[in-house]
Amino acid sequence: MDSVTIYPYSKKNSIVTIIVMLILGVLFISNVYKAYNINDRFDLIVFAIFIMVLVGVLTIVVFRRLMPSLHNDAILEFNEICLVDHLRNITINWEDIESMGFRRTRSSSLIMVHLKWESDHGKDISISLRWVEGKDLEIYNTALAYFDSLATPQALDDN
Repeated sequence: MDSVTIYPYSKKNSIVTIIVMLILGVLFISNVYKAYNINDRFDLIVFAIFIMVLVGVLTIVVFRRLMPSLHNDAILEFNEICLVDHLRNITINWEDIESMGFRRTRSSSLIMVHLKWESDHGKDISISLRWVEGKDLEIYNTALAYFDSLATPQALDDN
């Protein structure tokens, strides 16, 4: 097993999210144009607010998801000591994990980590794989392989 496995941000998810937001923005702008032409001030104000919120969210997605993906920054890391979720800034030592699971949801898959003790993030921590580049099940199997080989024997006996 490699001493460190690093998964970068997903370029595909970042770009698709931005494209969907731009399409939504075009729809909002067309509604603003229609509201302006018929002199409907209420709709003009409402859709202008929606456009401003969309521009704000789009800016956040570009700087927090797209730029790191273009720089191949790490979002998830497995090493001999711990699991590191760079997205939420969570570091979990392998010896602190009681069990791991995998859950598919409608929008993304999750690695479910059950700790032996209560942490600042709770006893059950879910790590979203939505923004991680790679196949979800392969990422989970890699995490499970690290857990099986690096966890304390007591943790493996409890499972």
